[in-house]
Amino acid sequence: MGMLQGYVLLVTLVILISSSVADQQSLPTPENISIVSINLKHFLHWDPVAVLGNVTYSVESQGEFERVYLNHYWHETENCQKISVHLCNVTAEVSASVSYKFRVRSELGDQQSSWAELEPPFHRKTTRLIPPTMNLQVSGLNLVAYIEDYGPNFHFFICYWQKGKEDNMKCKKTSSYDSSIFLEKAEEGKEYCAEVIAYASSINKNSSSSQTVCIQIQVEVKQSGLYTGLLCVFGIVLAFVPIVLAVWKSATVIRYFCCPDEDIPDVLKEPNVHQKMLKNYYSFKDKSQEVISVELHEEILSEEKNSFTIKMEKL
Repeated sequence: MGMLQGYVLLVTLVILISSSVADQQSLPTPENISIVSINLKHFLHWDPVAVLGNVTYSVESQGEFERVYLNHYWHETENCQKISVHLCNVTAEVSASVSYKFRVRSELGDQQSSWAELEPPFHRKTTRLIPPTMNLQVSGLNLVAYIEDYGPNFHFFICYWQKGKEDNMKCKKTSSYDSSIFLEKAEEGKEYCAEVIAYASSINKNSSSSQTVCIQIQVEVKQSGLYTGLLCVFGIVLAFVPIVLAVWKSATVIRYFCCPDEDIPDVLKEPNVHQKMLKNYYSFKDKSQEVISVELHEEILSEEKNSFTIKMEKL
C-alpha cells in the first residue's frame, strides 16, 4: 500500500513538472535573427512574436573568451534585458576581431520561450563602411575640410585638387578627433574639389570614396577692405559720441556754477501779473493824490479861517 502511494506521488510530480515545462515552452520563439552592422556599429534584430500581452525580450552574448575559458558561458547583454522592442545595440559586446554568438528569447509574465541563436556567428570584419559626409569651406584664403566624426577607431584620407589640375592631386591623413583639417592656401577665383575615404584601423578595412565636393573661391579682398574702412569710420563716429556728450555735460555744469538759476517768486507765476502790478500802481497813485489834495484843502480852509478870525478881532 505504501509503495502504491509513493508511485502515485511520483507520477503526479512528473506530470506537474512536465506541465510546467510545457507552459514555459508554449511561448513562441523569436525568428529571423540578424545583425545590421555599419561603420562598426552593430544592431541585433529579430521578428516580434505574435501573442497577446506585453511581451518582452532578453539577449545574451558569447565571445571567444567565454567559450574557451568560461565553459561556453552566456553573458547577459547590457541594456537588453526584458526590453519591449525587437532591437538591441550590441556594439559594446563586440570588442575584438573574433566570432561572437548571440541569442534571444521572448518573455510574458512567468512564461519564457526557448532561446533562438544567431547563425552564423558574427564577426566585426563584416561591418559595412560608408564614407563620411564632408564639407569644404574657405576661411580667408585657407581651404578647410570639415568631416563627420566616426569615433576613435577611424582615420580619414582626404584627397583634393584644383579643378583642371587633377593630375596634381594631394592627399592628407587625419584622425576622427579632428573635426576640421587645413588643406592649403587657395587661389582667388579658382575651384577646388575633394573626396574622403574612411579607414577602420581595428579591422584594417576602408570604405569607398565619398562623392566629390567642390567649392569656388570668391574674390572678396577689395570688398573686405571697403567693409573694413566703413567699419573703422563707424567706430570713430561712435567713439566721438561719448566725447560730445561729456563736453555738453561739462558746459552745463560750468554754466550752472557761474550763473545759477533762481526760482521765480510765486507772485510772478500768477497769470496777468504785469497788468495787476500796473493796476495796483495807478490805484495807489490816485489815492496818494487824493490824500495830498485833501490835506492841502484842509490847510487852506484853516488859513482862511484864521485870517477871518484876525480880521474880526481888528474890527
